[in-house]
Amino acid sequence: MISVVIQTYKEADSIQDVIRRSGTALAASGEEYELIIVDDNSGDGTAERAEELGEEFPVRVLRRAGRLGLATAVVDGWKLAKGN
Repeated sequence: MISVVIQTYKEADSIQDVIRRSGTALAASGEEYELIIVDDNSGDGTAERAEELGEEFPVRVLRRAGRLGLATAVVDGWKLAKGN
């Protein structure tokens, strides 16, 4: 399984396109995959928009309130990852 961790902050306008493009590319590989969205307390609906695509793509969303930053977001995403 391939796990891709995507850290977000106020990406409501682009997150669905990122998920669709990433999911389509990964599906074409023929490998099982998951997209892990780590959202740092965006107030613009980023996490909700990502969750909306959960029926179409294997997406999991981790919402982090009070913990901000790229490095810790990626590490937290790795902790959730099921892939190798």
